[in-house]
Amino acid sequence: GDIDMFLLGGNSIARIVDNYTLLTGRPALLPKRALGYQGSSMYYPELERDSDDAVLGFIDTIKEEGFPIDGFHLSSGYTSVGNKRCVFTWNTTRFKDPSAYFHAMQDKGAENVPNIKPGILLCHPWFEEFKSQDVFVKDSKNPEQYAVGSWWGGPGAFWDFTKPAAPEAWKKYVTESLVAVGTNSIWNDNCEYDSLLDKDVIVDFDGKGGTIAQLKPIMSTLMCKLSNDAVKEHDADMRPYSVCRSGSSGIQRYAQTWCGDNYTSWKSLKYNIPTITGMGLSGQPNEGADIGGFAGPAPEEELLVRWVQQGIFQARFSIHSASNDNTVTEPWMFKDSTDLIRSAILLRYRMAPYLYSCEYEAAKCGAPIMRALVYEFQEDENTYDNSFDFLFGKSLLVANVIEKDAASRRVYLPAGLRWYDMNDNYRCYEGGQTIEVPVTMETIPMFLREGGILAMADNQLMNMERDCVEELRLIIAPSKEGSQFVLYDDDGKTNDFEKGFFRKTTVSVSGTDVVKINFTAEGDYRDTVENVTVEIIRKDRSPFCAALGGQRLKHYLNRRKYEAADSGWYYSQTKKAVLVKYANPKKDAQLVVSFEDFDLIGM
Repeated sequence: GDIDMFLLGGNSIARIVDNYTLLTGRPALLPKRALGYQGSSMYYPELERDSDDAVLGFIDTIKEEGFPIDGFHLSSGYTSVGNKRCVFTWNTTRFKDPSAYFHAMQDKGAENVPNIKPGILLCHPWFEEFKSQDVFVKDSKNPEQYAVGSWWGGPGAFWDFTKPAAPEAWKKYVTESLVAVGTNSIWNDNCEYDSLLDKDVIVDFDGKGGTIAQLKPIMSTLMCKLSNDAVKEHDADMRPYSVCRSGSSGIQRYAQTWCGDNYTSWKSLKYNIPTITGMGLSGQPNEGADIGGFAGPAPEEELLVRWVQQGIFQARFSIHSASNDNTVTEPWMFKDSTDLIRSAILLRYRMAPYLYSCEYEAAKCGAPIMRALVYEFQEDENTYDNSFDFLFGKSLLVANVIEKDAASRRVYLPAGLRWYDMNDNYRCYEGGQTIEVPVTMETIPMFLREGGILAMADNQLMNMERDCVEELRLIIAPSKEGSQFVLYDDDGKTNDFEKGFFRKTTVSVSGTDVVKINFTAEGDYRDTVENVTVEIIRKDRSPFCAALGGQRLKHYLNRRKYEAADSGWYYSQTKKAVLVKYANPKKDAQLVVSFEDFDLIGM
């Protein structure tokens, strides 16, 4: 057939991705809960009975063990009828009262993300009802008859989302069976239509006609659009969250995606990284992988630790398994490593203000969250073949440990600027070289770039959607060229951000001898931050003074007295960085930290 070719101009990879998402659709600004830990396992919905109690018990255990949580991906076992997956039905032996269960999960701060599939078994109890609405892909040899392909548990027909009546019917069932029951999140799965082996089966294509071979890529994209539409039509204020395994160009407009049903192995851990960064270069920033591996045996202890340490930087963070050895991958499954896994997940939640700001940037221009180094450093040829290190947002280079029994990690630091080791008191390295750093099981190698601004919460968040950042920490590595970071926040749940109900604070840093940090805010969303700590790396000297809004802050030489004070500054000789803290002025402000010469002896 014919091909339409689009040439996207631009002098940088970032500009190309920007133009691509301008053409195909900007990525969705997902609700905050979509960025939190999503519990999941096929084990729970496959229990003989009382799966609802088991999932609620899982959430209780998560909290008892000190882990944060935001959601639960509910596998398709809830739809089983005689061990057959029948979409939109509920197995009430496993889930006695779906609405009560959904609301109980919401009360615990973990919304369900139920799995739905576009294939309909011929034995589905509602099959004749679906058939009467003429919603299926048609047989290539007999266009009056629905096409039949293999499906979960036997032969099935497949929904044709390109047929005008079919989307409305699909939304109706999604709403009645799931959204109205109590969820705003949908997991669209198994939507590749690959089990239709006859690729000439007929799809409607809005009356124009076509084959599944031509049009199957758009089916999953349309399916995700419809799940979002169902949520918004049921409640216009609610921001939907869709998850999908596949999609055509433009899937970023509607859904968070993942790397498919990966296998538990060190190889999967390693090669899921370029899959995610490659998706970022393809306009889909909201990508992740099943942490710990979906299929195969349970992960060994070291592998699970390293996979979680890697996973905390993915936009989608879910430990999901269907292990073939009757095990269930859970964050506490190895007693000796539970603290390490908990520590990594808690770090992700402390990075929430930075992560959500990256999500906002992605929604504005398509910028990846996990970025291939070449996205930022295309002038450095040494980044071209680097597939396993990446940038988290713009400021943080991450080089996770992805080899078994590793005692060190080799890291290439892009040229043209300095890099500061987050694990070694901001030890400074010149870019353009490969270094080797020692690692232990605790180590997550991270390097802050010169000019970088990292926003973190000093109060520990345990739920992305419900908990607010009250204690904000900004870690800054000033550069001669200056730098800027947009700290974004809204309620993370509704669509009010589209009406200006957000808070966008531009943090602009300039100067090196006299560092000026300007905070300029816009938007009507309330500022939840009560106290601010700014940590500025300066290896060669302590400041002479620090002032907020023209008023000097008190200098402390004693760390204990600084920590007891409400405001002031202290220079850490260990990190060679100045710590400045103050109550949030709740208005535009300027912080000035002077590292100018002051000749005490000459005076």
